[in-house]
Amino acid sequence: MTYAFRTAALAVLALGLASCATLGGANYYSVDEEWQAGRQLEDQLAQQLPLTNDRTLTNYVNSIGQAMARQTQLGNRPWRFYVVRDDAINAFNVPGGLVYINTGLIENVGSAGELAGAIAHEVAHGVARHGTQRLSAAQEVNAVAGAVGLGSGVEGIAAQIAAQGAFASFSRRDEREADQLGVQIMANAGYDPDGLADLLERLASQERGGGVAFFRSHPLSSERMQSVRQMARRYDGRGLRTDDSQFASVRRRAAQL
Repeated sequence: MTYAFRTAALAVLALGLASCATLGGANYYSVDEEWQAGRQLEDQLAQQLPLTNDRTLTNYVNSIGQAMARQTQLGNRPWRFYVVRDDAINAFNVPGGLVYINTGLIENVGSAGELAGAIAHEVAHGVARHGTQRLSAAQEVNAVAGAVGLGSGVEGIAAQIAAQGAFASFSRRDEREADQLGVQIMANAGYDPDGLADLLERLASQERGGGVAFFRSHPLSSERMQSVRQMARRYDGRGLRTDDSQFASVRRRAAQL
C-alpha cells in the first residue's frame, strides 16, 4: 500500500530521520524536555500514521525494542515501539523514545536478528539524541539570523520539532555512532550483531533493484557494512541468538496487512 503522510507528520519524521551537529556540538534540550515533548509527538503521530492494532505484531516488536532499550543509559525512560502499516521498507526514530517500524520492513527482512538490528539501530539514534542535536543546530542558525522561535517550554519544543524542514540524510558521524551503539546494544540484549550487517547487505541488494526508503534517510556505504561486520566479529562464539520461533509467523502477518 501507499500512504501520504500529512505535512506535520512528515516534518516530525524529518527530524527523527535527520541530524546535523551544532556549532559547539551541544544539545540545548534536557532529556526530561525531550521525553515530555515525545509524549505530545506520540499523540500526534497516533492520529496521522496508519498504526496497526495487530497485537501479535506490536507485542513482538515491542518485546525486542524494550530488550534493546534496557541495555542503554536511557533504559529507565519510557520507550514506545509501534508498527506502521506501510509497504515501504523503513524504520525511524522520533525524539523522546519513540520508534516506528513499517510492516514493509518486517516483511522483507530474513530473520529475527535482522529485524532486531533495525530496531537496535533506531534505538541507538534515540540514545545518542540525534534528533534534538539537529534541533539545537537549527536554534543556533535561528539565533544567528535573528529568527523568531516557536515558543518555549515542552509545547514549544514539540512545535519546533514538528516545524523542521524536509527529509535529509543522517551525517556520516551519526550513522557510524548509531551502528556502533547498535552493535553493542544487540549483543548486550542477547542478539548476534551480525544481524545488523546482514540487514544492511540484504537491503543493499534490494536497493539495486528499486528503491528502499531506509537508505534515503540512512545512507549506506560499503565502508559502513564492512565496519558493522568487523564490530560484530568481536562477539563471535558467545551463543547469541540470530532468530526465534515466532519470527516466521510475524513476517507472514506483516505481509497480509
